[in-house]
Amino acid sequence: MRNKALLFLAVLIALSIFSYVSNARGELYNRINKKIQKGQFIEGDIIFQSMDSDQCKAVKLATHSKFSHVGIITLDKGKAFVLEAVEPVCITPLKEWIERGNNAFYTVMRLKERDKYLITEKVYIAKKLGKEMVGKHYDIYFGWSDDQLYCSELVWKIYQRAFGLELCPLKKMKDFDLSSPEVKAIMEQRYGKNPPLEEQVVSPSDLAESKLLYVVEKNNLK
Repeated sequence: MRNKALLFLAVLIALSIFSYVSNARGELYNRINKKIQKGQFIEGDIIFQSMDSDQCKAVKLATHSKFSHVGIITLDKGKAFVLEAVEPVCITPLKEWIERGNNAFYTVMRLKERDKYLITEKVYIAKKLGKEMVGKHYDIYFGWSDDQLYCSELVWKIYQRAFGLELCPLKKMKDFDLSSPEVKAIMEQRYGKNPPLEEQVVSPSDLAESKLLYVVEKNNLK
């Protein structure tokens, strides 16, 4: 009898926790939806998030950053989307993009001198460049050619080519921390014993540390 009572109590506690988490998550998404509907995010904003695939974990370890993915916010008929390099490069509704991350965690950053650089003609060029990139394969090897693209490369190249701005200096693969077992496993899986350590690369954390950007909105990762 005592065991049945304990089991019943455990079920009640589990259901209470599930209900609390579900309600909290629902409230969080409602707040996000209100921000999107109010137009709080604008064309050209850069949005960062954290995810937990094996590659994302390796990226966070190699860069010592909470960020593992990044995209550019773009508007179409008043609705907000994110241009991002996944498989393949695509344009994703902002709400869907945010919900996909860990605990709906995100950080939005904006160019400090936005009105100076993001003039109408150049925004048009940026959107055109973005549309030309849509459909390209995701670059799992982090090469610097345009044949395939990874997330931070896409953001860096659009800002450089459309607005003439290098958001951050490029690094080489060897500049990151490649010492953890998780990073070593990904590196060996992708490159074997000869990783391209001299390859030019840019990471989400490099963009987040740009002196040209500032934070306009964040939902903290718990």
